[in-house]
Amino acid sequence: MTNTRRKKLPLQLGYSTNVHPGEDMKAVYRSLEEYTIPIRKRVFGSGPCGLELRLGIGSAKDLATRKARLEFRDYLEESGLVLFSVNAYPLSDFHARRVKETVYQPSWGSPQRANWTSKIGRIVDEIAPEGIKVSISTLGGCFRGHGHTPAVLRKLAANYLSTLEVFLDIEAATGRTMVLAVEPEPETTFETAADVISFFEEYLCPLALRKWKKRGTKSRIETDLRRVFTVNIDTCHLSVLFEGQVSNLRQLQKAGLELGKVHVTNAVALRNPYRSPEAFKDFRGMDEPKYFHQFCGVDKAGRATWRGTDLGQLPRRLTRGEHPDVAELRSHFHVPLYLKRYRRLYTTRDDTELALREVIKKRTCSHLVFETYTWPILAGGKKRKEKLINGISREYRWLLGCVEKLGVS
Repeated sequence: MTNTRRKKLPLQLGYSTNVHPGEDMKAVYRSLEEYTIPIRKRVFGSGPCGLELRLGIGSAKDLATRKARLEFRDYLEESGLVLFSVNAYPLSDFHARRVKETVYQPSWGSPQRANWTSKIGRIVDEIAPEGIKVSISTLGGCFRGHGHTPAVLRKLAANYLSTLEVFLDIEAATGRTMVLAVEPEPETTFETAADVISFFEEYLCPLALRKWKKRGTKSRIETDLRRVFTVNIDTCHLSVLFEGQVSNLRQLQKAGLELGKVHVTNAVALRNPYRSPEAFKDFRGMDEPKYFHQFCGVDKAGRATWRGTDLGQLPRRLTRGEHPDVAELRSHFHVPLYLKRYRRLYTTRDDTELALREVIKKRTCSHLVFETYTWPILAGGKKRKEKLINGISREYRWLLGCVEKLGVS
C-alpha cells in the first residue's frame, strides 16, 4: 500500500462526466463542449484541468479506430482537459429513463464485462497523456441479489483476472501504469473495505497464483496483482452504511491494497426521523424513477436495523410501529459537496471531509474525483444547463478549498 515514505505523487482532481449523457462519442463531444470546457474556464481560467471521463460500450465502439482515438486525444489536449481517470462502472445507458438495476449489467460474473473493460483500457492508454497514471473505476462484483455464493465469487475472480492481465500487458508494452479500481457500494458484492479484502485474499490472489505462474515467483505475482487491482472508495457509499471512512481506509492500507481513486461524494441524512414528519417527507420524496437510492437506518448504538435497495420501499408516512429504534436514516442520493443541509435534511459532508483529510494528509491516493451524477435531477426545470455549470463549478472550488486548507499544493 502507498504510505507516507513513498514518493508523493501530485494530486489529480476532476469531476466525473457521468453526470452528462455520453452513450456515443457524438454525445461525449457535445457534453465536453457544453459543460466541461466552460466549467474548466470558470474554475481554472486559461489553465488545464483534470478529467474523469465516463466511457461505456457505445462510446468505446466509436473509438474502435486509431483515427478516432487520435482525434479525440488531440481534442482533449487542445481543450485543456487532462484525462487521468475513467468511469467504466455504467457500461450501458446511464441516462436512460430508468437505470436502476441495469447499472450492474453486465456484472463481473460475465466475460462481457471483462472484455469491454479491457477494451476501454486499451483505448484510454492511447488517449491519455504520456506518463499519466490512469485509474479505471468499475462495479464491485455484481448486484448481491443476483448471487453471493462461493461459485459466484470464483467466477468474479476469473473475469477480474483476465482484465488485470491486460492492464499488466499494457504496462509492459507502453510503460503506462493503469489500475482497475473496484467500487464498494451498498447491495453489491463489495459493500465495505472488509469485503474487498476478503475477496482478494480468499479468491483473487489464490487464483492469480495458480494462473500466473509464468509471470514469475509468488512474490512477483502478488506484487503485480496488488499494483493493478485497487479500490475506488466512494465516500457517499460508506456513509450510507454508517461505515467509518477512516477505519475503512486504514483497513485497506493494513491489508496492502492500494487506493486507485476516491469518489468524493455527499449523501443525505435524516436524524431522529420520528420527530419531524416533514423532514421524513423530504427524505422519502427523493425517490425518483431513474436510479437506485439505497437506504440504511441505525439505532442509537449505531447498529443497522433497517435497510432497503430503494427509497420507494419506505412508507410514505412513518409511524412509531415502523422500526421504532431508528435514530438516523441515510440514503444513496448524491447531493452537492458544499451542502451541509439539503431542504430539511442533513448531509454526510463531515464524513466526506474526514476521508479527504485522511487521504490528502497521508497521500494514500492521488486521484480525487467528485461525482454528483444526480445534478440533472437536482437542477430540473428552467436554466438547467446554467444550474449544472454553476453547481459543478462550485463543487470544484469546494474541493480545491479543502485541498488548500490541508496544505497540499
